[in-house]
Amino acid sequence: MGGYGETALVRGLGFLAEKQAAIANNLANVDTTSFKRRVATTTPGAASFQSLLEQELPTVEYQERADLSRGIVRETGNRLDVAIDGPQWLRVQNRAGATFYTRNGQLQVDAQGQLVNRSGLAVLDSGGAPISLNTTDANVGTLVISPNGQIGDPKSGATYGTLGLFTLPRPEALVPTGNGLYADPEGQAASLVPGGVQQGFLEGSNVDSLQELVQMITVERSFTATQKALSGLGRMEENLVNNILR
Repeated sequence: MGGYGETALVRGLGFLAEKQAAIANNLANVDTTSFKRRVATTTPGAASFQSLLEQELPTVEYQERADLSRGIVRETGNRLDVAIDGPQWLRVQNRAGATFYTRNGQLQVDAQGQLVNRSGLAVLDSGGAPISLNTTDANVGTLVISPNGQIGDPKSGATYGTLGLFTLPRPEALVPTGNGLYADPEGQAASLVPGGVQQGFLEGSNVDSLQELVQMITVERSFTATQKALSGLGRMEENLVNNILR
């Protein structure tokens, strides 16, 4: 019983340490565009104990998931900034051909006239192809991105394609890779859902700093209490051994 108790408490300490790290990461990204907070969850541990008591009192393992709720939208006035009103994602592609999903709508035009995100990845259109803007004719100052994602210049009448806006059957399966990008290891079949684009706006982080600070204090107190319980269990075992040896 003592061995099980110690194992459960040590795993509890590990869980709390991981949770504290997730909260610290959330706070560090409170001002990061389109950042999605990480939420600590528990899953049943593997069956590694053999006694009936241990089967009745299973331990848990640490796991994280992304909170995909929408962040606060703020106006920037930049014509190449877009926020997405809904569960849709933009799709981008690196030079190796790998695709990622993102809700960070900080877009720009590169030297080749291609629409890219802040990391230089090509933004894909509704058909999955990169969007090219003719740098000779396109005037970024007059570009209009309509709510359905179509990019055009009403002054010249030119159109340059439509932003690809996609939804996924299981967005929770996306894996963050940094810089606001998410990989889809399951290769889900994305559905094209045009609409919901707000030009001149950006979606901020969905981290509530006050809520995260409260959780951090709660975790710290739980960590201290678990440490005390572990120390108390050790003293109890020591007393039990001493009584038996008398």
